[in-house]
Amino acid sequence: MYRLGIIDFDSSHCVEFTRRFNHVGMDADQVVEGARVVLGCPGSSLMFPERIPEHVPYVQACGVQLVNDPLEMLGRIDAVLVLSICGAAHLERVTPFLRAGVPAFVDKPFACSLEDAQAMYTLARESGVSLWSSSGMRFASEILDFQQRSKLYGELHGVLTYGPAKRVDGNPGLLHYGIHTTEMLCTLMGPGCQSVTTQHVAGADVVCGEWADGRLATLRGLRAGSTAYGFTAFCQHGVIPQPTSARFSYRNLCANIVETLRTGKSPVTPEQTLEVIGFALAALESEQAGGAKVYLRK
Repeated sequence: MYRLGIIDFDSSHCVEFTRRFNHVGMDADQVVEGARVVLGCPGSSLMFPERIPEHVPYVQACGVQLVNDPLEMLGRIDAVLVLSICGAAHLERVTPFLRAGVPAFVDKPFACSLEDAQAMYTLARESGVSLWSSSGMRFASEILDFQQRSKLYGELHGVLTYGPAKRVDGNPGLLHYGIHTTEMLCTLMGPGCQSVTTQHVAGADVVCGEWADGRLATLRGLRAGSTAYGFTAFCQHGVIPQPTSARFSYRNLCANIVETLRTGKSPVTPEQTLEVIGFALAALESEQAGGAKVYLRK
């Protein structure tokens, strides 16, 4: 049973993850075996400090002991989950744990700059511990099922993903709610996006990415009307429309956290996460440049 510590309670994920690991208030098909959240640090918040006291009693109800300083967890946990809602906070939060050789999961967005992201991966590599990040939507059941059936559909020529893209100061552009739809796109297409162009209006973002092999993929970030998740895959043997549910995304993400601790092998590579961050940052740069093509930084 792996002992987990959670840092920062300004995201609802501190409650959702803890309930699944600690088997509190969840249906049987939602709980995850193999790990338990034993310590939590409510911490601080660069974006939503008012949410922290709202989440504290729910985490405590799961049997989690609270500490005032994250460093109090060292020596008492097997892995740390940095769940701060703001990507800019993650480098500072995770650094002492990586330096101490503690494996880490860092919530989305992993970072708000490629420099911060690369710095975290450098620390993990130097300490020889696992470090990874992901939106739960990467592990949505419909996406996993599509990947398992990919041979039936034939070559994937392109994808359209769609979902909510509410914006909040602190996580710029797609790095806030749009990160989910961005990860869906990059997961389905695979690596190799070279450039993006963005059209932005009050109710939506439309981002077109061009891959190195010539394929095109489109993201529609929604802020008006229905904001459901889904994707359409354009394949050799058919066009596959697929509404996508978040019902099992948390469960599947938490199960992958446990599996990473067991094997030491992360399901999402640094290169994949860096491309997601690079895609979102390039999309914002294109928007600010009036829809000009912007190449991803490598």
